[in-house]
Amino acid sequence: MFEFVQNNRRAVGVALGLVVLGLMVGGGMATYEPNGQATYVAKVGDVEITERDLAMANGGQAVAETARPQLLQDLIQQQLLANEGKKLNVGVSEDQLRAEIQKVEAFKGEDGRFSLERYKQFLSQRQMTPAQLESRLTDDLRTRRLAGALSLSSIHSQQTGERLLQALTEAREVTPLLFSPDRFLAQATVTPAEIKQYYDGHQAEFRMPERVKLAYLVLSREELARSVELEPAAIQAYYDKNQRDLAAEERQVRHILIKADPKASKEVRTAARQKIDQLLAQVKQEPARFAELAKQNSEDTGSAVQGGDLGYFPRGAMVKAFDAAAFKLAKGELSGVVETEFGYHILQVENIRTKTLEELKPVIEQRLRQEAAQKRFAAEAEKFSDMVYQQGDSLQGAATAFKLTVRESDWLTREASADPMLNQAKLREAVFGDDVLKKKHNSEAVEVAPGTLVSARILAHEAARQLPLADVTAKIGEQLKRERAVKLAQAEGKKALAALQAGNTAGYEWAATAVVSRMRPEGLEKPAVDAIFGLPGAKLPAYTGVEGKDNYVLFRVGKAAQQALPPEMVKNMPQTLQKLAGEEALVAYLAQLRKQQNVQMR
Repeated sequence: MFEFVQNNRRAVGVALGLVVLGLMVGGGMATYEPNGQATYVAKVGDVEITERDLAMANGGQAVAETARPQLLQDLIQQQLLANEGKKLNVGVSEDQLRAEIQKVEAFKGEDGRFSLERYKQFLSQRQMTPAQLESRLTDDLRTRRLAGALSLSSIHSQQTGERLLQALTEAREVTPLLFSPDRFLAQATVTPAEIKQYYDGHQAEFRMPERVKLAYLVLSREELARSVELEPAAIQAYYDKNQRDLAAEERQVRHILIKADPKASKEVRTAARQKIDQLLAQVKQEPARFAELAKQNSEDTGSAVQGGDLGYFPRGAMVKAFDAAAFKLAKGELSGVVETEFGYHILQVENIRTKTLEELKPVIEQRLRQEAAQKRFAAEAEKFSDMVYQQGDSLQGAATAFKLTVRESDWLTREASADPMLNQAKLREAVFGDDVLKKKHNSEAVEVAPGTLVSARILAHEAARQLPLADVTAKIGEQLKRERAVKLAQAEGKKALAALQAGNTAGYEWAATAVVSRMRPEGLEKPAVDAIFGLPGAKLPAYTGVEGKDNYVLFRVGKAAQQALPPEMVKNMPQTLQKLAGEEALVAYLAQLRKQQNVQMR
């Protein structure tokens, strides 16, 4: 099971950690494609994953080539589960969806609670409707429920738990002895003939790839938004038109909760109801003591310490019954007993507020700039694309027309660029194409990220070339010497291990001893830990060795007292094993879905 967790942690994290808003496939942001079509990079069933989806999953930024493969696999796994959830008709209630929206960090204000302004701002930035967002979150919740069901369906044995506890707490005294190649460099010799032989046999290592430097323009919706100038009259007009939504009434409410699960027995629910009725009678007699009684009696631990204060929230933020009661009351008024899926509540409205124009001004300015930039980008993207094509011998005309600065890149190859903005496959393909490379034209306008277009032309070009032997002789010599020193170190380490196991223990300079366990490996890597605990306990003390990539390490291993696990860890061990078993089942399930849903990669 240890092996499983190490090998599959990423896949399980994606499925059980679930889809944050930035990772949803088809993020809903309006974008521009010069050719009118979005090319997909992978297809899961009938759902296409595009370059735009990758950029959205990366926070709206271009994706570094090193991060691209893993990010694409994350999206594929999420879509596999989302597709299966739809197929199985996994249901999601309105209350579950509402609760999910309230948990999203992007929608929370400075007080850590749901903010209607942040919610609307998020939708505006991504050109999404509430219905689109709710559809994507519904898919996300389906994915969670499907993954959770798999986790709960897996079982483990008591014997497995006992063996795991014993393995985790077993400890050994470990003393290392490192055989470093640095000690053997003087013995490692390399001749010119050997260097030449290596050079001749590894020509590809010493071939400089074709590379270019670019001049390029960036037309960005983000930059357009910054340049938008707003008149005070426009801000006032927007406020007047949207005041009902922008300055929606918010209520500050205190509550007392006595929990009662809808599935609990009649006796349990009756007892909870009697307790809330008694508390209601108390607060009716002494309303000023509401906060004090909430601290003493409320079973909502998050708000009880604040005297039951839930802070300000807009209409629709709470479950239906609670929300309806809160917005019927006047300031200072008490509710009767309100029943929800969480139990029984008493509510008291502490305050009612709406926000002023001055408070909302930053939000309004941002929205107006985004709206103006979106309209301008949609209009100018096509003009920009046309101009860099029609005036293909220079970028200067487009730079002047759109008030852009011609930028210059460092060297980039067909495979990669150090600049994430230019490290986009479609752009690299364009600049190394005949039209740009040989005919010296501008590239087409390529969308490198949502709302960001780039057109480039060649500033400098170097053909692929072979480095001469003279330029790489020193490098090859050092490499060969190092490789031979490593082999000498490993051979000497193995020889020493044989001697120690034969009883010849004198003459070795060991490092400091440490107590090591599987839970606390003290910096040792897995092969070393496996070797140390692979020695039979009955035959300790004993010696073992591990051949590293570029060294050899001997270990003198002795017995040590069992290490005690924290009581909380022991207590939670059954749940931990259940989770691990569930994760193992989920990884197998994802592999099965991948076969069933016909995943295509481009």
